[in-house]
Amino acid sequence: MLHPKNLIQVSFLFSLVFSQGPLNSFGIGNYQRWSSPSQGGIGSIGLVPSFQNQISLSNPATWSNLKYTHLSVSYNGLESKINKSKANNSFSNLQSAQLIIPIKQKYSLGIELHPYAYQQVILADTLYENILVFDDTISIKKEYEQAGGIMAFDLSMSASLFKGNDVGLTMQLLFGSSRQNNSLVLNQIPYSHTSRLNYSGVNTIIYISQKSSFGNFYFKSSLSLNPLEAIHTKMYPYDDTNNNGYHDFTYSLLNPGYDFPHPNDIPSPTESRITSIHDKSSVGIGLSKNILNRIQISGEFERSKDHSSFDIQLPNSFNYRIKSNENISFGFIWYPNDLSYNFIDNFTFRSGIAISNISFDEYDFNTQSRIDNKNDITQFGYTIGFGYKFKNVGNQIDFTYYSGFRDYPDIYGDEKLRQFQIGLNIADIWFIKRRQR
Repeated sequence: MLHPKNLIQVSFLFSLVFSQGPLNSFGIGNYQRWSSPSQGGIGSIGLVPSFQNQISLSNPATWSNLKYTHLSVSYNGLESKINKSKANNSFSNLQSAQLIIPIKQKYSLGIELHPYAYQQVILADTLYENILVFDDTISIKKEYEQAGGIMAFDLSMSASLFKGNDVGLTMQLLFGSSRQNNSLVLNQIPYSHTSRLNYSGVNTIIYISQKSSFGNFYFKSSLSLNPLEAIHTKMYPYDDTNNNGYHDFTYSLLNPGYDFPHPNDIPSPTESRITSIHDKSSVGIGLSKNILNRIQISGEFERSKDHSSFDIQLPNSFNYRIKSNENISFGFIWYPNDLSYNFIDNFTFRSGIAISNISFDEYDFNTQSRIDNKNDITQFGYTIGFGYKFKNVGNQIDFTYYSGFRDYPDIYGDEKLRQFQIGLNIADIWFIKRRQR
C-alpha cells in the first residue's frame, strides 16, 4: 500500500486556478500598483504631482513644496473576474500609511508602510476524482494553497539643491512571509505538507525633479542593494485526521482521531536559505504641464527588470516569474481654487489611463534553465477620482475608481479588474519648538 509521505510527493496537475488573479502566482506575486488614491486617480507611476499642485505623495523630490506635516492613510479593494472560469476573486487591505515632515520648505523626511507584493493562490485538481489502487476505488482531491505577501517600509528624505531642482532618496526595507500547503485528500482524509517562506531584502530609489518654463520633469531609478531572499522552512507531512488544518493534539468528535504521526514523534523542521528571489532595477521619467494654474496634464514611462535567478527550490507550482514590466500613463487633474470660498472650488478631479506590458519566463526541466515565454501579458485601464480639501492647512479626502483588464494569451484569456481606493490625509504644524511666553 502507498505510504502517505509518498502520496504527498506526487506531481500535481491542476485544472482550476482561483486566487486574487493569476498574476498572484507569478514569482513573488502581484506588485502593488499604487500607494495612494491620488496616485491611482491618474494611473501614475508616482512621479508627477497628483496629490496637490506640485506635490506627489510617492515622490520625495516634490515634498519640499509642502507647508505642513502630513499623515496619510489609504485603503484599497480589488475585484477581478476571469472570463474563462467565470470566477470572481476579491480582496481588500490597507494600501499605505505614511508620515511626511517638511523642513523649511527645503528638506523633508518621510516614512511609509505599504504592501509590496500580494500572493494568495488556491489551486485545485479536478482532472481525476477517482483512481484505482489495488482493485479498490479511492476518491482523490489535490489542492495547493499559498497565502501571504511582502511588505515594504520606506525611509525617505529630500533636499533642494538649487532653485527649481530637488532630489530625493528612499531606502526600502522588504519583509514578510507566506505559507504553503500541499493537500492530498484520500477518501475524505487529508494528508498535508506545509512550508513557510520568511522574506527579507533592501531596495534603494533615487528621485530627481526639475522645474522649467516648458514643464516639470521628473526622474527616478531604483536598484536592489540586497536582493530579496527567504528562509524556507519545511514541515514534516502528516495525516490531518481531525481535519482542522493544523498538526496538533486535538481530538474531534466530528472527525474522531488524532493527527498522525504524533507532533512529538516527528523530526524538527528543515530550513534552507534561498537567495536572489527578486533583484529589481527600474528607470522612470515623467513630464507635467500646468495650464491656467488649475489644470495639469502629465505623461509617464517606466521600465523595470528582474535580474534574479529565481531558484527552482521555491514552492511555486506555476514556476513563472515576471522578468520585465513596462508602464505608461497619461493623466489629467483639475486642482481646487485656493482663492475661492465656494464649496465646489475645494474639489480636485482626476482622470487617467494606464497601460502595462508584462514579460515573463518559466523554468524548463529538460534544459534545467529559465526560458522566455513567447506571450506577454498586457493590461489596460482607466481611472477616475476626486478629492475634497477642507480646512486651511490642506486636509484632504480622496476617492478613486479603476476599471481595466489583463490579457493572458494562450493561458487564461482575459481578466477584468475593478478597484476602489479611499484615502484620508491630515495636515498640521507638528514638531515645532514653541517659545514660552
